[in-house]
Amino acid sequence: MPNEGRSFLPTSWVLPEAVTKRLGDAAGRQRAISAEGHLLLVLHRTPTPDDDEVRHGAFFWRAPDGEWQSSPEAGGLAALEAHLDSYAKSIHALDQQVESASTPADYFAVLRWVNPLLRSSRHLLAAIDAGRNAEPDEHALINARDRAADVERAVDLVANDARAGMEFSLARSSEEQARLALEATLEARTLNRLVAFFFPLATLVAVFGMNNPPEGVVAARSFWMVLGAGAVAGLVVLAGVLFAKKRRR
Repeated sequence: MPNEGRSFLPTSWVLPEAVTKRLGDAAGRQRAISAEGHLLLVLHRTPTPDDDEVRHGAFFWRAPDGEWQSSPEAGGLAALEAHLDSYAKSIHALDQQVESASTPADYFAVLRWVNPLLRSSRHLLAAIDAGRNAEPDEHALINARDRAADVERAVDLVANDARAGMEFSLARSSEEQARLALEATLEARTLNRLVAFFFPLATLVAVFGMNNPPEGVVAARSFWMVLGAGAVAGLVVLAGVLFAKKRRR
């Protein structure tokens, strides 16, 4: 019967009611529908990072006489081969992205694409395998099933590589942050020791008001007394800081 109400299928396709009644208003999930010698493969075109999780259908119909037709791309079995090729090309592009990735953002961009591709390829394999079971004598479906299995395995490998790369990149980033934090801590400790040493001297200078010209300050006997007293006091404060730190350990 003509495919009235099935706008995603060509109106020229004459499918039995046993097939059309299993179709909704949209393509739906990937699957194989078989009845009365007819086989309809409802597949999804290759997902992309920018399709907002909207899946577009690709349909392949095998009539009882063995003739194949396809939509939206014409060509029948050739279109099915091209459909599998599009998945393979996407996987190859992702594999190249993984090889060139170096930051967590790079790996995230790959995972954003590879995860829907992995799900779609698994359902693709299941649908074609179901079609092969429905038509066990159709040699083309055996080849398509094997290619779909290769696609699913390749996507899985790329996904694992991307996840491993992401984890390694994050670990390396965390290690670098820890190294920088340690360096900052060591620099702060050095600065604190310098402050502990010079703080008494600065206090004595403020108390005695040594704001005269430098040549007058250096010539004054009190300058050297204050300087010596400040240095001794600084050493005492520094020793106290180091001793307190040692006791905390």
